[in-house]
Amino acid sequence: MSKQNKTLAFLFVTFLLVYEFSVYIANDMIMPAMINIVNEFNVSDSFIASSLTIFVLGGATLQLLLGPLSDKYGSRKIMLGGVLLFLTATVVNGLSRNIEEFLVSRFLQGMGICYIGVIGYAKIQQMFEEKLAVRIISIMTTISIIAPLIGPLSGSLFLQYYNWRGINLVIGFFACIALIGLYFFFPIDAKVNSIAKQKSGNFLRETALQYKALFKNKKFIFGVLAFSFAELSIIIWIALSPLLLMRKAELSRFDYGLYQIPVFGSFILGVIILQFLIKKCDLEVLIKIGTILIGIGLFSSLVFSILLNQHYYVMVFAFSLYSLGLGLVSSPITRLLLFSSELPKGIVSALFSVMLIIILACGTEFANFIYRDLSNIKLGGYLSLLYLIYVSSLYFFINAKQIDKKEDFIEKKIIG
Repeated sequence: MSKQNKTLAFLFVTFLLVYEFSVYIANDMIMPAMINIVNEFNVSDSFIASSLTIFVLGGATLQLLLGPLSDKYGSRKIMLGGVLLFLTATVVNGLSRNIEEFLVSRFLQGMGICYIGVIGYAKIQQMFEEKLAVRIISIMTTISIIAPLIGPLSGSLFLQYYNWRGINLVIGFFACIALIGLYFFFPIDAKVNSIAKQKSGNFLRETALQYKALFKNKKFIFGVLAFSFAELSIIIWIALSPLLLMRKAELSRFDYGLYQIPVFGSFILGVIILQFLIKKCDLEVLIKIGTILIGIGLFSSLVFSILLNQHYYVMVFAFSLYSLGLGLVSSPITRLLLFSSELPKGIVSALFSVMLIIILACGTEFANFIYRDLSNIKLGGYLSLLYLIYVSSLYFFINAKQIDKKEDFIEKKIIG
């Protein structure tokens, strides 16, 4: 890669990061205001966690279409359209007059998630070799995780002086910067013209065959399950921490923001450790180390909640240790997962993303149901169960054959 191409690639990654940051901070910065919002709209506290579920479900709506469409027409126009959609939804969210309008705009904002993994991250995986791609993705994850780290705290500080609706101005500002930057620096696919010449009927048929073949790829399916159940606990923390810290522990909004620091700071520390270890260790070794830390963290949420009378310090400690392990495993699993099939990366990334988001949404809503009586013991038991599912899926993912001869033949025939 020439010096000029490296500069363009760096600028593309930078503005993709700005967009990713704006999408995730749209969720995290509003969370401290959710108690104010449910009070303003005169609805129950259940909408606090449901607002996150709606946001996540929005991220599952376009995945299956964006993958094949980006493979056919190229990803640049689709990506720019996605950023514009997110920006529009952010404006609408700030103008919401009732809980229905608020949730609909949250759903549309959540659609912005689709473009990050299916188009943005897939493009990075295609542009860079394995370990460099893992390092770039992990760095991006590190910086983007600043959103849930500073989002609740900055949201709490913002609410000291302004109404929650003004938060959307901050989010919209970052989205505008991302839109301008990606317009100039998003790379154009070299194969777009040849692929775009396919007839629409053949395109739909080929897309259906590709998804069907991918569903038969056992390594891919177990990989999705492993990654999803690894990530689910951090989404549960984001959704339930307002109830855990502000309702149950009766902490202030500012204290709520402060207690996000050890949880998401641990994730960042895990990614920093990954940057050093990846030069010496295989991806599978890194995954095993992180998995041990995740297990200690999630099991401690149950054990110490029982022993220490459900003190909120226990949950902060447990989620922090879990996050440290998650920072080690996320990028390596993603890399192995995306290359578990020879099918186009847009297709692989799309199905991966939609399955991930559905699992996250369902798992978060079930956690919301379990935590309706604010029992940290029940929540700890649920987190421990999620870890067992994660470990089982990871075992089959690591040890499964990528695809058998029949599946290999099908994939190569589809690719042509």
